[in-house]
Amino acid sequence: MNQYLIDTKYAASNIIDLIMHDERDLEKAEGRKRQIDEELKLSYERFYAGDMSDDISPMQVQYEYVQLMKYAERLSEQEKNLIAQMECLKNLIDAKSFAVSSLCGALLQIAKQGISIVHEGLENCPDGRGIGNEVLKNIIWQGRNQSMHYEENKILKPVKICFQNLEASFGNEFALSLHPGENFAQKIVINVLAWNDYQAYKYDMISLLG
Repeated sequence: MNQYLIDTKYAASNIIDLIMHDERDLEKAEGRKRQIDEELKLSYERFYAGDMSDDISPMQVQYEYVQLMKYAERLSEQEKNLIAQMECLKNLIDAKSFAVSSLCGALLQIAKQGISIVHEGLENCPDGRGIGNEVLKNIIWQGRNQSMHYEENKILKPVKICFQNLEASFGNEFALSLHPGENFAQKIVINVLAWNDYQAYKYDMISLLG
């Protein structure tokens, strides 16, 4: 692995963990809610399948129904708590949006610096994987530039072209004209590059740095 990646692993991996902390908790809660929904569905299906059977007595059907209602009530209470937890996490993610965008900008800076150090600029760097109408190296480079200078009125032409390509591929949430003064680093890192863990980041950076 490239020495730059070795030297920056601690910083990059910890930044990604901070970026994804609340997102991962939300994914776990959503996964558990889906599991509860499936358990409820299967429980009702098993009950009604048994109810139609000639081998089960009316008293047994009544007993099974009471047990099903108790089980469904417990699961529904768990689901209610999960929904409340998910709502809190979504609010927390929104509240932390500025901080997370700053962390994403820092990650793009580390990645861009690797390109600068190893290849002495963008031109000599391999393209990396194609992402929509763009390539990995250019998204990193121009995404970093946008994140560093988003509060300024002047947008450089390469940044404009890159974001026009991203808008064509991923929709108008990447339209610079519709979101003036916005730091796009979070959208770039999470939605476009999908750097949801260090392994994904490392895989992409190895393709660029060797």
